Amino acid sequence: MLILMRHGEAGWDASNDRQRILTSAGVTYVERQIAHYQQSLLSVEKIISSSYVRAVQTASQVSGLVPGVERVVDDRWSPDASLSDAVAALEEHWVDNLLVVTHQPLIGYAVPFLTEGVIHTPEPLLPGQLVVLDLLWPASASAIRLSL
Repeated sequence: MLILMRHGEAGWDASNDRQRILTSAGVTYVERQIAHYQQSLLSVEKIISSSYVRAVQTASQVSGLVPGVERVVDDRWSPDASLSDAVAALEEHWVDNLLVVTHQPLIGYAVPFLTEGVIHTPEPLLPGQLVVLDLLWPASASAIRLSL
C-alpha cells in the first residue's frame, strides 16, 4: 500500500517557501485526516517527506499515530521535483506500507501516473488530503485507488 499525502495548510509568514509552517487550521485538518484514515495509517512502516517544514510537520503528526515508524527526508518529493525522480525515490525506499508527505503539483501528477499511466493536469488535492493506493511496486498504471 502507498499513501500519498499533501502537507497540511501552511501560512505565508516565512522568510522563504521552505520555512512555511502549518496553520492551526492545517494542523486540525491533518488530525481529522489521520482519524478518518487511521486503519490504513496504522500499517505504515515508513514515512517519506520533503525537507520543507510544512511537510516535516505533517509527517510528524502522522508518526505520532505509529510510534517508532521509520522517517526519511527525501527532496525528490519537494514541490519542484520531477515525477521521474519521485518514482525513483519510491523504488529506493519501497516497503509494503509506505506514506509519502509531499506537495502540489507533484502529488497531483503522481496519482494519475500511478493509477492510469498518464500525466496530465495535476489532480487537485487539498492541503492535508491523502490518497490510498494499492500497489505492489511503483510503476505507471500499477495502482488501484482505494480512497476517494
